[in-house]
Amino acid sequence: MLKKIITKFLLFFILCSYFSNLKAQVKDDIILKIRETNTLKFNFIQISNGLTESGFCSLKRPHFLKCEYNSKNQKQLIVNKKKLVIFHKRYNKAYNYPLSKSFFTQILDKKAFEKIILNGDLNENNEKYIVNCNLEEKGFIDFYFNKQDLSLVGWDLISINNNKLSFEIKDIIKNEIIENKFFNLPEFN
Repeated sequence: MLKKIITKFLLFFILCSYFSNLKAQVKDDIILKIRETNTLKFNFIQISNGLTESGFCSLKRPHFLKCEYNSKNQKQLIVNKKKLVIFHKRYNKAYNYPLSKSFFTQILDKKAFEKIILNGDLNENNEKYIVNCNLEEKGFIDFYFNKQDLSLVGWDLISINNNKLSFEIKDIIKNEIIENKFFNLPEFN
C-alpha cells in the first residue's frame, strides 16, 4: 500500500515538473518572438462598452503606435513616445490621455512586455496560449498568442475602473520598415 502511494506521488511530482518546464519553455519561446519583432502592421477588431470597432494599426517598438479606425469620425489612436492621443479627423478634435495609465507602455516596450509574460500565468486552449496578468496599478490583462507561430493575436483587459476591452489582431505583417514621421501627431484645434 505504501509503495503505491509513493509511486503515485512520484508520478504526480514528475508530471507537475514536466508541465512546469513545458510552460517555462513556451514563455521563453514567446519572449524570443517579442525580441525578434520590431514592427507590426495588422487589422483589428475592438470591442469596448458594447461597441465593436475595426481598423488597421501600425506599431513600431519601443515608442510608436497608430491605429486608424473604420469610423465616420475618422478616429485615430496615436502613441508617439510619451503621448497618447485620440484624434477625430472629421471634427479636427484631439483628446490627450496619460500614456502611463494605459497598457500600451507594457505592450510597446519589449523589456516591459517580457517581464509581464514571465510574471503571468500561462494557460492554453485549442488554438491559443493565454498569459493572464495582474498589473495592480492598471488592472487585469490576458494576452493571446497563436499556438502555431506564437504571434500576439490579441488581448482582453479589465482596467482598474472596471472598463472591459477586447482587442483581436488579424493579418499580421512583421518587421516592415515604418518611418517615425508616420506616427507624428496631427495638427488640431
